[in-house]
Amino acid sequence: MNDSDMTGRVVIVTGGAGAVGSTVSKRWLDAGARVLIVDHRQSTIDEWKARYLQDSYSGRVATFATDVSNEAGAKGMVEMAENAFGQPPDTLIHLVGGFGMAKVEDETAPQTWERMMAINLHSSFHCYRAILPSMRSRGGGWIVGLSSRVADKPGAGISAYGASKAGLVALTSSLSAEVRRDGIHVNLIVASTIDTEANRRDMGEDKAKDWVTPEDIADATMYLCSGHARSVYGATLEVFANA
Repeated sequence: MNDSDMTGRVVIVTGGAGAVGSTVSKRWLDAGARVLIVDHRQSTIDEWKARYLQDSYSGRVATFATDVSNEAGAKGMVEMAENAFGQPPDTLIHLVGGFGMAKVEDETAPQTWERMMAINLHSSFHCYRAILPSMRSRGGGWIVGLSSRVADKPGAGISAYGASKAGLVALTSSLSAEVRRDGIHVNLIVASTIDTEANRRDMGEDKAKDWVTPEDIADATMYLCSGHARSVYGATLEVFANA
């Protein structure tokens, strides 16, 4: 697809220096947006800079290392975007997430449950809540989250992961109903396995041809935050490739 001109947009990409977020952040910068790249680790941000930063992004890219699974981190992220670009953010691409396995009776199950809820669900709640005042001040905005196909029917050992991603589906639907009349679009990408180095290592190179690519996720974010999706609210966009 051809990217729309996103000049004038102030975008926050959480997990923006990660395996998927790196591609998404670059796509938005290439489209002319001003982008705050948020990641939990400064070292990951530094790696992104070394690989992707270019002169054409001057004045349009900022970075922030913080934990967005709590209220303080999420509010700090929004404040950083406004301070960096002199305008409140109007777009949030929330890609922070993680995967963990444990059967319910495993000794590690409580820790896995808390971690999955914090990374996948609490982070979404706090980031969405933190950015809404900025979006209202700009007369509307766009929020896109990332869930998983397994949210619908998780298999053995991934109850915590599945529950956290299913919770994100519910959050999207409810929040959209609350804010759509304010011109705020809240939508969700539901993906199957994404082609990352970690997944290739854990699941095998031969399967990767059927997986969703980071470019596919970037395409989906550009669509959901464009005028082409002006009537799309509270949707779950399935991006499954051939998996």
